[in-house]
Amino acid sequence: MRKSTFNLFNISTLLLFIVLLSSCRGDLPKYYFIVDGEDYELNNGYIINNGEVDGGFDIDLQLTSSDGTNFVSFGIVSKQAESITSKTYSKYDGMWVTGYKSSGNYGNMAKISSGSLVIDRKSDGYTIELEGKDQYGNEVEIYFKGNLSITDKNNVVHIIPDYVIPEEIYDDVEKYFPIHSGINIPNIGGQYVSSPHILVYQSDSNNPDSVIFYSDRYVGFNGSNGQMNFYGKQYDPEQDKDIEEIFYNVKITGDNGLFTCYYVVDGYPNGYYAQQSFLYSGRKTDEGLEDFHTAVILLETSGHPNLPPKNTFRVLKDQDGIAYSNNWLSKSPSQKRGSSCSDEDLFKMWMK
Repeated sequence: MRKSTFNLFNISTLLLFIVLLSSCRGDLPKYYFIVDGEDYELNNGYIINNGEVDGGFDIDLQLTSSDGTNFVSFGIVSKQAESITSKTYSKYDGMWVTGYKSSGNYGNMAKISSGSLVIDRKSDGYTIELEGKDQYGNEVEIYFKGNLSITDKNNVVHIIPDYVIPEEIYDDVEKYFPIHSGINIPNIGGQYVSSPHILVYQSDSNNPDSVIFYSDRYVGFNGSNGQMNFYGKQYDPEQDKDIEEIFYNVKITGDNGLFTCYYVVDGYPNGYYAQQSFLYSGRKTDEGLEDFHTAVILLETSGHPNLPPKNTFRVLKDQDGIAYSNNWLSKSPSQKRGSSCSDEDLFKMWMK
């Protein structure tokens, strides 16, 4: 009889321990990092591009608390400047910091010396996980899910990378769209209009070289502190409205007055994933942008039949040979509000 009582006591104690342990784990923040059993909340995520390196771009991935006092950071090489490829990263420069102050002082810090950094990028954002140890042997665990804000410290690139113009279609694109390279870029800051704005090549058409006239295409570029921003506007007759765009940290390459610039955009038109690159080329002159061309490439799709095939591309240009300077932004109040087009409108720009 005493033995049965003893067993019941042990079982009760074990159940109580499990309840307490579960309760402690339930107190974890939704997204967090844990160091030696101490947990810290993660609220925000950032991609910081530090410029080109061998193999791609030098990226800092930072996950931080809401006030920035506690964070984890990983230096990795990414093939893309604007996003991080889904992958398990075994090579990175990782660290955790707690109690950080704007003066540069901090409470504690250590390098993350082991553990695979697992990054999974999907339509609802990134999932980032790690289980490893720091340089002092402390257990480190990280879990974060959400979108990552993008910061770029250098808009100049040596060449157009493969993820903007895929290698398998590069030669075909170059036949119709001038591709320039170099780091002695011209100052293309200003506002311009391509008029008449015409389609000169459509890769998925039965008559790819057929010329189609579109509404005037307004573009603008400005930049400061190593950044360059793009502004665009075009009238959509189907919706009887102007579609307007703003994209930050646009990349540019070129030499001897010639330039090619680009940005890459993810969107979900009608709920279906699509990724596009937009490119602009020309020569800066006193009148505007000479030999002005636009290319739009569909890089990735969900495979939905309503979407064009992957690697489909279109090339448009100014028929008269120059996109003249035009002070159109001062007449576009929505741009002053810093608005940007929706996924639906963005995908329509594929047609223009």
